[in-house]
Amino acid sequence: MARKLPSYTQDNLALLGKMPSQIAAAAARYGVPAEAIAGALAQEQFDQQDSLTNYARMVGSAVLAREFLDRMFIDGRTRNRLHPTQGASDIILDRYNADPNAMTVGKDIRKKLGNPLLVDYGPSGMKFQNAIRAILNNPDDPAFAPYVKDLYSAGVALHKGSDHALMASTIGAYLREGVRNYQSNMSVHGNLTTGIDAWKRLDPSTRNALLVQFYKQGPTPKLALKKRDDCCAERLPLCSPNRR
Repeated sequence: MARKLPSYTQDNLALLGKMPSQIAAAAARYGVPAEAIAGALAQEQFDQQDSLTNYARMVGSAVLAREFLDRMFIDGRTRNRLHPTQGASDIILDRYNADPNAMTVGKDIRKKLGNPLLVDYGPSGMKFQNAIRAILNNPDDPAFAPYVKDLYSAGVALHKGSDHALMASTIGAYLREGVRNYQSNMSVHGNLTTGIDAWKRLDPSTRNALLVQFYKQGPTPKLALKKRDDCCAERLPLCSPNRR
């Protein structure tokens, strides 16, 4: 039986109503649909409250994020007594650089417990690891300007949900990765042009749904794999032997 589509409440959509301009700016900068950014955020808001289990996970993530940031500030004060947030940022950057390709797929709770950068931060449910990568790779984004050399404050802002531009741009940057991931997976014999063309042939609602799924489940979302398997069964070009 197909899973019932979520029915968003006013509470789920309240945050979206506060940041339309930030979402539009992020969509334009990263070349992804504003609907996909909004959908990813709405789905995250829905999921956080969807069940007692999800709510407990959200609370647990918030506690882990807060404990990590507090610990980084204390360690940062030791590293840089005059500028503890800079010291904390340097430590966070060292942790990121130790494993810049770290990721989780789905819940992956054990890996999150072992690496605080992979914990979901704040109302957007953005993994700090993904946010750091977005900030470092896009220093010209005005939303990231205050945080390029202050990753600690970026973590605090994500955790509190206090910077809507930061949230929108981190989602937008991550969804751009999603677009590239899908296009690569849709490529035939490693020819990226075929993947780009296949992605463009999907209707907008399907592309948005796939991007929301990517946001929720990471670079190997179940919906993408199902679509691949369906196309392979029907011998469509979407199926490629060189798929990552």
